[in-house]
Amino acid sequence: MKKILILLLLGLVVISYSVKAQDAVVNAQPADVLSDAKHEVVDTNQVYSKAEQMPQFPGGEIELLKFIYNNLKTNYDCNPIIGKVICRFIIDIDGSVKSPEVIRSLDRNLDAEAIRVIKLLPKFIPAKQNGKIVRVWYIIPVTFKFE
Repeated sequence: MKKILILLLLGLVVISYSVKAQDAVVNAQPADVLSDAKHEVVDTNQVYSKAEQMPQFPGGEIELLKFIYNNLKTNYDCNPIIGKVICRFIIDIDGSVKSPEVIRSLDRNLDAEAIRVIKLLPKFIPAKQNGKIVRVWYIIPVTFKFE
């Protein structure tokens, strides 16, 4: 078996958000945000590609990286591959991860592992548009480098 060094480059396509908005919600919990805003939901059938306030992982981006890194299985019987699996998923109005998919494949085993870990993600603090909670596409690259 080959040992894998997994590098997670967080070039999150958290397409556009302000630092102030990020700082304001980093310490909030998903339940806190939803308890005050259950009646603020915009069209639940629409999925935005960006919002005024993008979804936040509890604890911030560093905690998201740690979560992914700690949950990836690192033993594979495959050829050494260096590259990225780019995945996208929806952060729903309750902060849950929905419909994960690979939009740029690397290797089917690594693709499957990236999707498996994304399905394990805890709830995010949901996105807001015009003060209302909305569903948003979230894109994340997971970079694999074999040693």
